[in-house]
Amino acid sequence: MPIDRDGRMREHPAVSAVSICIPVASQLEGLERTLDSLVEQRFLDYEVVIADDSPDGSSESLIASYDFGGRLRHFANLRPLGTPMNWDEAIRQSQSPLIKMLLPGDRFAGRDALGRFVALLEGAPDAIIGCASLRVEDAAVRPAPPPEMQQAIRRTPDRLLRGNVIGPIGGTIHRRSAILDFDPRLRHMADVDFYIRALRSAPRLAVEEDILVIQPAEHVSQAPLGEILIIFEKAVDLLQHDPEVAAFLWRILRQKSIRNERQLARQFQLSPVLSGYFRHLFAHPPREAGGSGLIGLLRRVGPRFLRR
Repeated sequence: MPIDRDGRMREHPAVSAVSICIPVASQLEGLERTLDSLVEQRFLDYEVVIADDSPDGSSESLIASYDFGGRLRHFANLRPLGTPMNWDEAIRQSQSPLIKMLLPGDRFAGRDALGRFVALLEGAPDAIIGCASLRVEDAAVRPAPPPEMQQAIRRTPDRLLRGNVIGPIGGTIHRRSAILDFDPRLRHMADVDFYIRALRSAPRLAVEEDILVIQPAEHVSQAPLGEILIIFEKAVDLLQHDPEVAAFLWRILRQKSIRNERQLARQFQLSPVLSGYFRHLFAHPPREAGGSGLIGLLRRVGPRFLRR
């Protein structure tokens, strides 16, 4: 039977306020830590949806050991979907108007964290997505974007390509939307592409400065060039004349010792638009971006924002 936010049983079934969506692929230890942190939450108006890519059903006994009062639903995929398609599957099976994604190993930083995530979007009805500060295990705190950064990405969400200042998907909450899903071509940057499209539809980003999520260190990774190119091509009309984007791409090409468009095309399939852009970029190398704009902000607040 559904439960009110104060913990009382409801007389009539209703949709929960938020769906906790957990895509799983045999990460039993991480899943256990995630579910343990969810059990401790004071906010109770939620459902739990687990989309399971485990090929051997190894997670079933662990999941069955938890009692969420009928609020947990476990879906074993007939075949592994992989990232990010399994993220979409978890959301597709959910019912609530708010979606809180957690990857196995992500855990709430305190007993009131889930309630504060829900309150974040309830207090910002014009925002489709919200984020909070998080802490990476055995590493520094990753703060939520400060106001100056929020304004920069509100003006041009596509600039998130240069640095994921919002953070990983486990540090966010978003509203259900028929127009939002994850690009199956992306793995490491599926969340960034998702944020860009969400902020295009509703530019406000709701932000909680306090730490609400703790993330395992293995969830932090560098953005692959191939995925950067996919996202860049989606917004090339907006970004092709942006000098900071040019400087960002130029630095990556130099780091990978890619010296011309032909060498880049041998490694990645380039559309005619991208081929033309990079031919021009190699012929007219940009100067390094200065201290203005999002890149300047990233440099001032620290290198942690330049990582995934």
